[in-house]
Amino acid sequence: MGGFLTDMDQDQKIMILERKIHRLENKLNGGSGMSKILETLIGQDVTLNFAYEELKCRVLDCDEDWIKLLVYGKKKDMTIIRPVYEITKVTLDKDGI
Repeated sequence: MGGFLTDMDQDQKIMILERKIHRLENKLNGGSGMSKILETLIGQDVTLNFAYEELKCRVLDCDEDWIKLLVYGKKKDMTIIRPVYEITKVTLDKDGI
């Protein structure tokens, strides 16, 4: 059991280090271009693609690393927060153009 917890701790430490490296790269490159574009979409309805997932949602907020979304569901809407670097495609809905 101790080995499992040690592996979890190591995975968590790796994730933290990856995020820190990502932030440093953004600072060196003058910031994240994607996050600047996403900031202009706050309050608009969009379709976002994350790898194999497509979400119809409204952009509530974003910064260099994270985006906060209101995802429209069949039964109820949900608020989620995802890393900006996971976004592979952004499509504006007709009303957002």
